[in-house]
Amino acid sequence: MTDPDGPQSAFDDVLDPRRRPSVVSGPGFRVSGARHGRGRRDLGISRLVSGVGIAAAVAVMSATSLSAYAAYDVGHGFQQRAVDVGSGAASTEGAFNVLAIGADNDPSQGTAYGDRGATLNDSNVLLHVSADHTHAVAISFPRDLVLDQPACSGAPAVQDTPLNQAYGRGGMDCVVSTIEHATGMDVPYAAQVSFAGVIRMSDAVGGVPVCVTDAVDDPYTGLQLAAGEHTVSGKTALAFLRDRHGVGDGSDLSRISSLQQFLSSLLRKVKHEGTLGDPAKLYGLAKAASQNITLSTSLAKPSTMVDIARAFEGIDLGDITFVQYPGSVDDPAFPGKVVPDRATADRLIRAVRADRPFSLDAGATGRGATEEAPAVGTDAPAAAPAPSERTATAPRAPSTPSATPREMSGVTGQTAAQKTCAVAAGG
Repeated sequence: MTDPDGPQSAFDDVLDPRRRPSVVSGPGFRVSGARHGRGRRDLGISRLVSGVGIAAAVAVMSATSLSAYAAYDVGHGFQQRAVDVGSGAASTEGAFNVLAIGADNDPSQGTAYGDRGATLNDSNVLLHVSADHTHAVAISFPRDLVLDQPACSGAPAVQDTPLNQAYGRGGMDCVVSTIEHATGMDVPYAAQVSFAGVIRMSDAVGGVPVCVTDAVDDPYTGLQLAAGEHTVSGKTALAFLRDRHGVGDGSDLSRISSLQQFLSSLLRKVKHEGTLGDPAKLYGLAKAASQNITLSTSLAKPSTMVDIARAFEGIDLGDITFVQYPGSVDDPAFPGKVVPDRATADRLIRAVRADRPFSLDAGATGRGATEEAPAVGTDAPAAAPAPSERTATAPRAPSTPSATPREMSGVTGQTAAQKTCAVAAGG
């Protein structure tokens, strides 16, 4: 779908300083005019916080050093692929939610990674941005999580169905509806990336640093890594994210720990290396995103992407927390599936919806991750995390600036500031 006023007028609003005087502030890719007065900060990390490169396009559209044609080229690609989801009003004023979906067997990629007969939403990450735009929580939902799924897109409601079947019932809209039903949260924005998209975007960013505690040799995904630290890109990056047999206990819950390590490392790289400060790399990343990511119609407008980037202006790495939706793989009634831990999940969702601060138990990095340094294979020992990085802690709630974060026992995850390693199976 396209903007009703035409795609070029949408880009004019972003690029013309007479129409949006507070957005562009020069070739350093900084966005001024934040509502909360926390000063000018590097917006690099915010533009990739969804894990799917949405804001890489924002950076292109906001940069005076790139041509209007480049901005139009990228944005037009997003708009051509956009699809409708949900029915609620979309706004970035106050708290808002974005759902990032990793699609297995996306129709556009053919059978390059095997023919499973249907497209599956194997990665589902709900990003919640607080009402005052000072912190964010990203909730990973296991693909095998057994849920009741509502009627959507002409498909009838179903009960006790794995989450990754939602896409096959009605596309992105059904995934959004299922997450809304499970959390009671409105999800006005969504983005879907394919296997090919992960490959091309990891290449465009120059690879992502990851580490494993021991050697991994997984014939299912083809992942082969020696113990230690590696910068992965292309098919290796995809294999790292898909790998479940080579990490932790071989469950989907262990694989989520690898995803959280990958996204956290990506955010740190973007911030520390200034990846989005290089116009050529920036355009390449945004172009790859526009060709391989499907956005909801609500998110595909350049002005909306810019507004989301501005909302992240004051968010630090330590204030972006990745958590896993609580569940268990030990229920004999659903062998091989993940059954929700209702009590713990309800506590988590209530805290996220209310923007209440919480901290995770020390060492609660999940089944497939650890903060310990790799055993061998690095040129130098991994640096110990700073004290502020050791425990994943959500920042203070806006209404209670002196509040002490409550411990969210039973929930695993990490902040984007934490450095973790994947635990090799049997390691």
